[in-house]
Amino acid sequence: MDSALDTVYKGIRFLTDRILGNIASVGLLGGTLFAIYEVFRRYIFGVVHEWGQDFVIYVIIGSVFLYFAVTQAKRAHLVMSAFTDLLRGRGFEKTVIFLRLCVSSFSLFFFGFFAYWGLPAVERTMMTGRTSQSMFLLLWPFQAMLLASFALMALVTLFHLYQDIRALMGKSVFEWAPAEIHTDI
Repeated sequence: MDSALDTVYKGIRFLTDRILGNIASVGLLGGTLFAIYEVFRRYIFGVVHEWGQDFVIYVIIGSVFLYFAVTQAKRAHLVMSAFTDLLRGRGFEKTVIFLRLCVSSFSLFFFGFFAYWGLPAVERTMMTGRTSQSMFLLLWPFQAMLLASFALMALVTLFHLYQDIRALMGKSVFEWAPAEIHTDI
């Protein structure tokens, strides 16, 4: 079973790391370049697209949402590790793994809850045809990107939870995906 889950998880990580990460990067770059273009148009020619500001905001926010899933998959989020480092230094490795298991469980609940209740909101926005303030951009694609990001984070966190449970049992899975890569604060 571990080898089948390993194969599935590698596929999901390929999707998040290689495809969604690049899409998010292109979106962020495109939004930034369009913002620069809009600044140039405003201050040189005195005209702007009515929808330009909304477009820049939603593309950049959507790109950040997508990159959340990449960050979660890599476990590269911000962590206050002073307490866990203290416990690990005193020989409480199992306690640290248990705490990580608790955090993974809470994260799975939060991401799953958001994805579950977000789907009706996206459907309702799509059916009503809600648009941005400029009345040009539909809102549901950006909500769908947020929903997809949270659903992917829930899926990835499910694999993290499995990895943490196996580590608590003294087993090692997903050796190619470290259990702790984070940015210390």
